[in-house]
Amino acid sequence: MTLRLYWKDPYLWRFTARVVEETIHQGQPAVILDRTAFYPAGGGQPSDRGTLNGIPMREVVEREEDGAILHLLERPLRAQEAEGIVDRERRFDHMQQHTGQHILSQAFLRVAGAQTISFHIGHEVVTIDLETADLPEAVAEAAEELANRVVVENREVRTWWVGEEEVETLGLRRSPSVEGPIRIVEVADFDRNPCGGTHVRRTGEVGPIKILRWERRGGGVRVSFLCGWRALRDYQGKHRRLLQAARLLSAGEADLTEAVQALQRELKEAQRNLSLLQEVYVEETLLTLEREAFAAPFGELVIHVWAQLPPGLLPRLARRLSASGPRLVILAAGGSAGLLAVACGPGIPVSAQEVLERIRSRLGFSGGGGRSDYAQAPLPLAISMADLHRIIEQIREELAGRGAESASSSS
Repeated sequence: MTLRLYWKDPYLWRFTARVVEETIHQGQPAVILDRTAFYPAGGGQPSDRGTLNGIPMREVVEREEDGAILHLLERPLRAQEAEGIVDRERRFDHMQQHTGQHILSQAFLRVAGAQTISFHIGHEVVTIDLETADLPEAVAEAAEELANRVVVENREVRTWWVGEEEVETLGLRRSPSVEGPIRIVEVADFDRNPCGGTHVRRTGEVGPIKILRWERRGGGVRVSFLCGWRALRDYQGKHRRLLQAARLLSAGEADLTEAVQALQRELKEAQRNLSLLQEVYVEETLLTLEREAFAAPFGELVIHVWAQLPPGLLPRLARRLSASGPRLVILAAGGSAGLLAVACGPGIPVSAQEVLERIRSRLGFSGGGGRSDYAQAPLPLAISMADLHRIIEQIREELAGRGAESASSSS
């Protein structure tokens, strides 16, 4: 059985040990030591990282069949003695998050009667799942405030072991999930809970506890939060973005909400005006394009290419133009939202898909599709407007200069 040094001293960053076994675990070289300061993944807390004799550690896990602690390495150790160095920044981060979770879980229990049923320290955020159907904002704020009050009071955090027979007398926040001796973690006069994780000595080391958000998950509520240095870095980033937004809007931090609301009102008004202007443009353009229509054996042919056009206008124009009779419409617009649209009115003997495919194949691009009456394809930025004009003019001459039957079979 490996002696777990992290239980006695979670601040132990460097240690020496004897190699008990070298093995392979899930295809990776691994060693078992007679003692270790590396915490194995479990109980919602990720494993430690660091090095053994300078070899980087990939993972630390507990073997299911015998409880042995496996240190998974980047390459074989091939040594009888090992010096371990724990990644102290990662370890202390986990200590802050885990102790902060104990405090916040007890705070939710006291404020809302909501028990924590699971917890997880993620790479970016920490989560707890609460046994409650709902979490009002006022309750979340009250729990957060209570948790931070306990942090500021710098209460002692201590651990000890008890036998199973003593558990019922301790008033634990939740019952232990293991048999045999139970390790207890206590935040003085506030929380007492069975736990095998690593924790700080006093609550002041946890640093600020900040709830980020919460959401319903199954029958409960999942709360995402940060503690300590994570919370500080999150605040720094958000404050930096807040200042940037305030500068962009020429507003003070306190006036930022009102400035954004004013901007939203201006945007809505601009969108309404743009919609009206686009409608006027569509009606005027329809008249112009109808006057420019070419005569064809099957009716009329309407062709127009814009260097650029707002998204959505091209399909509207194509459908409107083709709806009034036997008219084949080929419209295109360049730019970042470039589009090629083909529409066929009643009685047109060619398919919109066929005409679209002719143009695409000659220009050398793919994509898009549609039906016999309407088809469209996005235009790649690499397509030059000169080439597009030339190909469409070729198609116009083919369609306008031949009968309906030959038009449908030419290529």
